[in-house]
Amino acid sequence: MAGMQGVNWNERRQYARSLFASQQYRAASRVLADLVAATPRNLDLRVLLARSYYYTAQLAPAEAELRAVLRAEPDHPSAHLTLARVLERQHRCSEAAPHMRIADRMNARDLLALRHPDGSHPRVAA
Repeated sequence: MAGMQGVNWNERRQYARSLFASQQYRAASRVLADLVAATPRNLDLRVLLARSYYYTAQLAPAEAELRAVLRAEPDHPSAHLTLARVLERQHRCSEAAPHMRIADRMNARDLLALRHPDGSHPRVAA
């Protein structure tokens, strides 16, 4: 969807989700960043943006998005799980542990589990 002029917000959101689903995380993160800038209170989009950052090894922006989500909704289960994974990937396991415990308690692993709907683990794009 080059040149997104004239494309409504819902179409852009669907496009971003399709990019994410097809493991085009870097492209998805660019579209999602624009959507989040336009609707910063949309926490589910922020989590999806953070996951896109995670899969492209952009861990600092992923962490920032997830912390923003948790400031707005401290009980957001997938934000806790994703933040735990981001921190673990940075070898910050002691910081990750409380978030993983919260996610486990909230059953976030069943909700998200950082897997695609087909159960596969996505590749990390460079």
